[in-house]
Amino acid sequence: MQRRDFLRMLGTATLAAAAFPRLLGERLAMAQAAPIYNGPILITFHARGGWDASSFADPRENANINHWAAQMPAGTAGNLRYAPLGENAAFFTKYANDMLVINGIDIQSGSHSAGARNRTTGRLAGGYPQLNELFAAVNGQGMPMAFVNASGYSIDTVGLAARSNLPDENTLRTIATPNNAGQGNSYLRPTDFDTIRRYQDERLTALRGRTDNLPRWQTQLDTLDAARNSTTGLNLLAQSLPTGGLDRNDLTGNRNNMVSGLHMYLVTAAAGLTTTATFGLGGWDTHDDHENRHSSRLNQLTRSLDYLWDKATQLGLADRLIVHITSDVGRTPHYNARNGKDHWQVGSDIIMRRNVAWTNRIVGASGPGHEAFSIDPVSLAVDNNNGTPLQPKHVQSELRKLLGLDGHPLAQQFPLDAAPVALFDGSVSTGIVV
Repeated sequence: MQRRDFLRMLGTATLAAAAFPRLLGERLAMAQAAPIYNGPILITFHARGGWDASSFADPRENANINHWAAQMPAGTAGNLRYAPLGENAAFFTKYANDMLVINGIDIQSGSHSAGARNRTTGRLAGGYPQLNELFAAVNGQGMPMAFVNASGYSIDTVGLAARSNLPDENTLRTIATPNNAGQGNSYLRPTDFDTIRRYQDERLTALRGRTDNLPRWQTQLDTLDAARNSTTGLNLLAQSLPTGGLDRNDLTGNRNNMVSGLHMYLVTAAAGLTTTATFGLGGWDTHDDHENRHSSRLNQLTRSLDYLWDKATQLGLADRLIVHITSDVGRTPHYNARNGKDHWQVGSDIIMRRNVAWTNRIVGASGPGHEAFSIDPVSLAVDNNNGTPLQPKHVQSELRKLLGLDGHPLAQQFPLDAAPVALFDGSVSTGIVV
């Protein structure tokens, strides 16, 4: 072996820990010493551009609203109703028992940015944290990747929790297993690698013991020492990383550009390094050729969700997932001159969870032309005279309660002032309204 090759391998194997802050940002420097998280995992899917509830979970059998209605009826699965578009039937049939559909949400805006902000924070104006940031701030203190943004809708954080991008697979693999050269090989013999690490530790101990260290340098040395002496997080990460690389195809066998990110995130979640993530899928702003374009987006969304639940089950995470599927604006209950649908202020959300009593239900309703209906907040029955107009703040407020955030001092700094709605009471529902 040439000397330069040996030095290259030595550097790769021994400097990974020292290079941690440069490789993944200073928040990951404490990955080995961070607390291992094993609580609920909140994942938000954001359909960027405005999905059409009538093409998914709140269909109308009216050809002026949906062209498909001229050839086929809407479908039902359990207590839910869906549009017979794309692969909706397979998805609703498989996951009806894991889905809460929230219809007739008054988004209060036809603007992409304001609508998305309202649906992820519960407030039209800025200055409030999206639910993921609040969740990470309460549950992820000291964690290197508490709040992950994986191409999702991103409003500015308000300083409660830092937002991380998904790490590069090769970099993460190098950090988790620095002596792994791939294909079952090591850069160095394990005994040599252990010797190098022992000398590193002795040198670090000597450096930490110096009396002339500046405070900032001493803090960095102490951080590195803590990381080296607590390897639980990285050991779990090394065990969770697949030997053959991340998945690229969904369960249909087709390439799906969301799959590798979902797989990477679930790997970090299995290692206890994260609490929440946002994922985004664009292409929903269908001002032309609505039915074809929406069908394509719906297929990718449902296939991605199907992959998510399947992989989470394999990794033992499925019972911990809470998945919120939302958007920004809705789409009009009619077509424009280009066979598209423009912006509308009424839409739907879906919340998914396994093995709970509040799924396989519909809460809220919209009218024949997707007008927002009011509901009784206790019985959830339609009540346009004395009921509550369902708004994003109600959804966000009830999600805060479900996630155990509502009583936390951080949440109380950002009150939503939303009246209680029995969103997660499995004994009542609005049911199908058309």
